Amino acid sequence: MSLRPTYRAMGIDLGTSTIKLSCAHLLKKIPSIVGMPLEGWRGFSGDASLEKNLVIHEKDKSLYVGELARLQSEVKREIASEGKVKSIEDAILAIKAILALTSNKNYDQIIMATGVPVASSKKEMVKLAKGLKGNLEINVENEATGEIIERKLTIRHCIVMPEPFGTYYYTLKSIGESRAVDAIVIDIGHGSTDILTLYEGRVMRQASGSLEEATDTLTHRIAQELQNQTGKIIRPFDLMSALSQGMDMLTIGGEKWDILGMKEYHIDIIADVILDEVNRLIGTLPPDAIIERIILCGGGVHIFGDRIKEGFEQAGLAEHPEMLIIPEDPVMSNSRGFELFARKFVSDLGDDNGNEF
Repeated sequence: MSLRPTYRAMGIDLGTSTIKLSCAHLLKKIPSIVGMPLEGWRGFSGDASLEKNLVIHEKDKSLYVGELARLQSEVKREIASEGKVKSIEDAILAIKAILALTSNKNYDQIIMATGVPVASSKKEMVKLAKGLKGNLEINVENEATGEIIERKLTIRHCIVMPEPFGTYYYTLKSIGESRAVDAIVIDIGHGSTDILTLYEGRVMRQASGSLEEATDTLTHRIAQELQNQTGKIIRPFDLMSALSQGMDMLTIGGEKWDILGMKEYHIDIIADVILDEVNRLIGTLPPDAIIERIILCGGGVHIFGDRIKEGFEQAGLAEHPEMLIIPEDPVMSNSRGFELFARKFVSDLGDDNGNEF
């Protein structure tokens, strides 16, 4: 008697800074980077987890993935930047690698919904879906321990969509909305801001777009200003943690610096650029479109959210405060929404336990 396959619903958000995965109670987030291995050298890692020491092998190619690539690779590549996927091949390898973190069993059958930056073309989305669908043999290594892990999985369905759609779907499910509503989703990430407009539940490409102005823009501008004032080299990446925590005082070269003024100044400028682009895109919608929800998500929401909400209210684009929504977990809301979307397909296959481990 053959064993009944386990169907597993997964949601993946292929962002410009991180890849997020949601599967039942399992949430994973790794840097959206791959890099070349350091041949002939292996260090000693304080964290020997597979997630932090992930290497994928495929045919004659090996790549560091995620945190290992960010910290150790001399030659590294961003999987997505400037609002689109840079390399479908790198994206496929990175997603295969993160799948190895989700299961300790072979022969799982996976229903996957994946989000990519809005500026990614339909051709690229189809290519990514085709590259992931089917039988996968995944071979990864823990660089810290040398352990080799092999997995055999089947991607039964792979749906690829613009990443803010995940938050749109997640939000409607969370508030108990049973119909498709006209909405705008603004996903403020690290390297880009995606704007997705939905009309009668359908993505309106002409009313959607991507901007380079995002959290990375803010850290670069503040770093440059501080460098000019202090004469010290300030790395934009080092400012990210402080900004995310809402810190206004920094210690640079043993001296305290108040960055509140420059931070608020640049937040206002970047938020205005985002609001202007949203206003332009709205102008391309059909005359009968009535925007009922404006949803903000992404890691940059903690920095720009209040200013953008205020801008919508001042411009009269949000008739009442309830129109403006920030999900409970704006960083993971895309991947969580895609998981919910994938579950619909699991239900159609008649498996009620599709997310059990």
